[in-house]
Amino acid sequence: MDSQTELRYRQSNRLLRLLLENHTVEEVVETISYLMEKPVLFIDINFSIRGMSRTDEITDPSWNFAISKGFCSHEFIFEIVNIEEVKRFPKERTPYVVGLESDAKVLVSPVIIRGKYAGAMVMFFEKAEVTNQHLELLLLANEVLTEIILKIPMYKYIRGNMNEGILMDLIEGRDKENADFKSWVLESELNTSNNLCVLVSEQNDANLYQEVIKDSLRDDLYLVFPKSHAIFYGNQMVILCTELEKAKTDKGISRLKNFIEKHALRIGMSDFFQGIENFQSYYLQAGAAIRIGAMIHDQKRFFNYGDYKFFHLLEKITGNAGNNLKDFVQSGLLTLEKYDRQHQSELFYTLNTLIDYGCNYKETCEALHIHRNTLSYRIDRIKALTQLELTAPKVQFDLAYSFRILEFLKQQ
Repeated sequence: MDSQTELRYRQSNRLLRLLLENHTVEEVVETISYLMEKPVLFIDINFSIRGMSRTDEITDPSWNFAISKGFCSHEFIFEIVNIEEVKRFPKERTPYVVGLESDAKVLVSPVIIRGKYAGAMVMFFEKAEVTNQHLELLLLANEVLTEIILKIPMYKYIRGNMNEGILMDLIEGRDKENADFKSWVLESELNTSNNLCVLVSEQNDANLYQEVIKDSLRDDLYLVFPKSHAIFYGNQMVILCTELEKAKTDKGISRLKNFIEKHALRIGMSDFFQGIENFQSYYLQAGAAIRIGAMIHDQKRFFNYGDYKFFHLLEKITGNAGNNLKDFVQSGLLTLEKYDRQHQSELFYTLNTLIDYGCNYKETCEALHIHRNTLSYRIDRIKALTQLELTAPKVQFDLAYSFRILEFLKQQ
């Protein structure tokens, strides 16, 4: 065996031992970088840099910027998946050379998991030529890395799903106006514009969304909303529901509540919207629904943004401090609060319920479990104390927002 063949054998052996000894993705990157004496990165489907070595030797400005941020631009990813050879042979890991804006070049080996593009291993060349040895070892490193991703639970969700990467970037507001990004959306399963909504799910457990329960969560979620896409983001599971038929949404929400109970979740639901490019705004809506809803109704688990939109408005106006908001409360309500405290009565609560039910006496009586005569007596007392004309639409509107302001201020 000549010295060159022996060297390749030792290098290959070292890579294969990583797989047998359950090493990590990061250790694969470090090893191939050490063996080839070249900077190497691994970028996953979410465009995050998951492993890197010898990055101080990289001189290309755009890559240095990406490394400092921890994620790569869509331009690079889009360029890779649109190489003719990759499009023609989508299941090939064969490395390709890609030129950079600087004089340097990179050798890219696409990572393919279950037949889908899942990221790339990238080796940098400043001046040296790419040899067969580089190609062979990078390809072997790719195969080892792929097996590790499939084998080790912590890497289970690095996969060839373009949808996850797009949703991640939409959440973080990256590249929305980029032309290549728009093309990527068109090629994805997210290319839909009608009847969308966002769900944001959080767990009470301190060990949020452990890898061992992610499969169960996803599987159960897809039974509730089959046309949905879920990603895990920090302490949240973020779900885009597509093509919802509004007539069937109530039934879906009923199943969703069973899902919530099973997994001990809190879920916020955004308004319906059109156009995936608006995803971030409605993600923030769903998050606000959980945050504000759990603050006001701590026993509830499902929060529809429509029920908390006014509170969100107050939060944005006041910055959580409630500055002088009480000045805008209908003064008659403050009179009722004081009267109730002094006489242990329920006039404030009665009026709140009446307004919530659109001044419908029958529904108000049912909600309060009182006789209609009792309600009539209380309303007469309310009118005498506040001098309010409760049948006037403007008065009803003033009372509706005043009750919500007071409810908001109780939580500050």
